[in-house]
Amino acid sequence: MSEHSDINELSTAPVKRGGGVYLIVSDKPENCEKLLYYVMRLAQKNEAYMGIIHATQLPEYQHWSNVEQQIKSELRAHAEEEVYGLAQRITDHMDNKPVFYFCEGELTAEIIKTIKADKSIVGLYLSGRSASTRQEELVKYFVGKGMDQLDVPITIIPEHLDLKALDELF
Repeated sequence: MSEHSDINELSTAPVKRGGGVYLIVSDKPENCEKLLYYVMRLAQKNEAYMGIIHATQLPEYQHWSNVEQQIKSELRAHAEEEVYGLAQRITDHMDNKPVFYFCEGELTAEIIKTIKADKSIVGLYLSGRSASTRQEELVKYFVGKGMDQLDVPITIIPEHLDLKALDELF
């Protein structure tokens, strides 16, 4: 289920999902440059939207509710900063505004839940860049035992390809 924030107007437009939503995982832009480029091109070609998921996992210990709320607030602020940074890059190149999915929990489980809950998601796109621990762990999981849990195709974009090679795919 997508959650929209009043903080940033990038997500306030009504979403018409005729071409579906191509889901990427929030990460630092330098860890997913080719992924962003490829999925933006694909979404433009198919009149689709991009979705960005970010799952925040709380530390194991929460002894006091005011401390837990402060931790949640700080983690949410960090998540929004990362997601909105990616969203700004997307909106610089696309007319369709991205869909945001903010979740609390373990990332692989939240990706699976989100895909099952939002039937407009038509694919999961990950970066093949090994410099990103987050992307590398997701690739290993979803091409292995997590594959059977996905209701959509998974596409892994090799970060070593140059833009010309990616352009040739279109």
